[in-house]
Amino acid sequence: MSTHRGSLLTVLVAAALLATSCAESPTRPSHDGARLSSSSPERKDAAGLPAGIAELGAAGSMEDGAWTLSVTELKPLSAGVAAEVPKGWAAYSAEVKVANRQSQIATPPQTELTVRYGALGREAMSLVEDDGGAVVVPSGDTRIRPHGSVTSDVRFAFPASARGQRVTVTAEATAAGLAEPERLFFEGAVPGASTASSEEQVPAGEGRSPDVTPLGEWHAGTIRLSPVSVTKDGPSRIARVELSVANGSSDPLPGFGVTLRILTGADLRLADTIHPVYGYHDAAIAPERIATQTVDFRVPSSAVGGPLTIEAVNLGGSRVVFEGRLG
Repeated sequence: MSTHRGSLLTVLVAAALLATSCAESPTRPSHDGARLSSSSPERKDAAGLPAGIAELGAAGSMEDGAWTLSVTELKPLSAGVAAEVPKGWAAYSAEVKVANRQSQIATPPQTELTVRYGALGREAMSLVEDDGGAVVVPSGDTRIRPHGSVTSDVRFAFPASARGQRVTVTAEATAAGLAEPERLFFEGAVPGASTASSEEQVPAGEGRSPDVTPLGEWHAGTIRLSPVSVTKDGPSRIARVELSVANGSSDPLPGFGVTLRILTGADLRLADTIHPVYGYHDAAIAPERIATQTVDFRVPSSAVGGPLTIEAVNLGGSRVVFEGRLG
């Protein structure tokens, strides 16, 4: 489904990075889909959520009311139920209900689910079969009788630090024959009391727009790359960075849409190029929310400890340069 986002990604994510060179007044309505501004009023619904985001348990409409989709609140699973849960993480389940509102038998749109948590919108770990990072419901070639429904059980794992934090579920539904998906967003909280000792770093207003941004800092309140860690010994090492993109508009962003060019040393040798979709899971970002994706890449062992430059390039060609140390 990711290959269908091209044109819309180019427009919206291009605006996100171009905003770094075109300063706007923070009090003026922004439609660049990138900036979280503390002085720009959010449209809220009765639950206090931005417009376009519903509470978990509510039903969202698809295909002009032909279908509805709802996601229940998360429920903790007993320890040991899912063997693949990492140490220090916990498993949770939810039910996804797709209902046919038509008077005929029909095949529901293929729907991909992405679950993110916390202020930075890190992605939860799927514990069911997925399609490149997203969980697909309903599974297989499902047909639903008139005014009937089908319910799918989905399972995710979260770290202990996610307890009590916001959880955002993104549903991207693509009907047969259509290229662009419909997007629904639901929010609730990860069960349990929060254990976070401090707030995660989120952009405040427009921020700075330097020619070179240090790793770990936000560029113009729109995009951030974390400091880089390095794992695995050998001639080729695996490095890891977190890519965060802020959507400050009232419309969804179709995805990150950011290519990372990894340059090592003072002579800026190209070590790796990471593309969205193929290099990391690229799902839509909810209105007034941040999404963060972990990106792995390869670097030569000789470059570890030295200078690192990462060029973030969006589909429209806009570039933001980050610098720091490798490991």
